[in-house]
Amino acid sequence: MSDLLVVTGPSGNIGGELTRKLVALGPDAPPYRLAAHTPSRITDEYGPDVPVAHLDYNDPSTFASALEGVTTLFLLFPLPSPRTARTRMRPMVDAAVTAGANHIIYISVPGADRSRVVPHNTVERYIHAAGLGSTILRPSYFMQNMVRALSTHGVDISEHDEVFVPAKRGKTTFLDSRDLAEVIVKIARDPAAHNQRSYLLPGPETLDFYEVAGILTDVLGREITYANPSMVKFWRRLRRRGVSRDTVFFMQLVYTLARRGFNAPPGDDMAELLDGDPTTFRKFAEDYKWRWDTQTWT
Repeated sequence: MSDLLVVTGPSGNIGGELTRKLVALGPDAPPYRLAAHTPSRITDEYGPDVPVAHLDYNDPSTFASALEGVTTLFLLFPLPSPRTARTRMRPMVDAAVTAGANHIIYISVPGADRSRVVPHNTVERYIHAAGLGSTILRPSYFMQNMVRALSTHGVDISEHDEVFVPAKRGKTTFLDSRDLAEVIVKIARDPAAHNQRSYLLPGPETLDFYEVAGILTDVLGREITYANPSMVKFWRRLRRRGVSRDTVFFMQLVYTLARRGFNAPPGDDMAELLDGDPTTFRKFAEDYKWRWDTQTWT
C-alpha cells in the first residue's frame, strides 16, 4: 500500500495553507487527499483534479470514504471544546484506526499536555491510547487570525481601522501558518522520523497588540489603533455579527491566556523543522495587505 496523507480542515487557518502548499508542489507533493466539509469549495478554488472527499464531523457515515487508504492523518480540531473532543475527535481517531492509518499529525496547543482542562489534552491522550504513531504540534497564535472570517478581526481592521481583541497588554507569539504548512509537509514525508515527538512551535516575534496595530499602520498607510475592549464588549460585538457562542468563548479563552502572559511560550523547535527563517509579522502584513484593502475574508 502506498503512503497517503489525508488532510482535514483544508479551508481553515492551517489546513488552507497546507492545501495551497500541496497544490503548489504538484507532482512533488506527497500523495494526499483533502477531506472537506464542502468539496465544491475546494474544486472551485483549485480545479477538478485536486483529490478531495466529503467529510462531515457531524455525520460519521462520511468518515470511511474520506479515510480510505490513509496511512497518515493530519487531524485538526474543528472547534475545541470538551463536547467536540468526545463527539468528533475521538470518533475520528477510531475511524482512522479502522481505516488502517499508522500515524496522526495532530494540531494541539501549548500547554495541552499539562492541563486536562484544555480539550486538546483529551484528544492527545486518546491518540496515544489508540496505539497509533503520532506527532503532536503545538503552534502559537496564528497571524492569519487577523484576516479570517471566523474571527472577524479583518472586518475591524478594514472597516473600523482598529484591532479589536480583549488581550490588554499581554504579549503573544505570532506564527505564520504558511511556515507551519512547510513543517507539516516535512513531517508527512517521513512520519517515522517524528514518531512520538511533540513540538512547541512559537513564531519568531513576541508582540502585544499595540505593537501589532503599529505595524499595520505602517503597512496599510493609515492609522490602525488597538481598541483593547473588555471581554463583555468583545462578546457583544461578535455575537451581533453572528459568531457562534462556542467560537466567541474559545476566542475569549485565547485572549485570557494572552492577558496573563501565557500566549508567548518559549521554544525553538521551528529552527529544527523549518528550512529558512520564520516569517515576521511585518512580512505577513505586507503579503496579506490586499485582504484588508479588498475586504476579502476566508
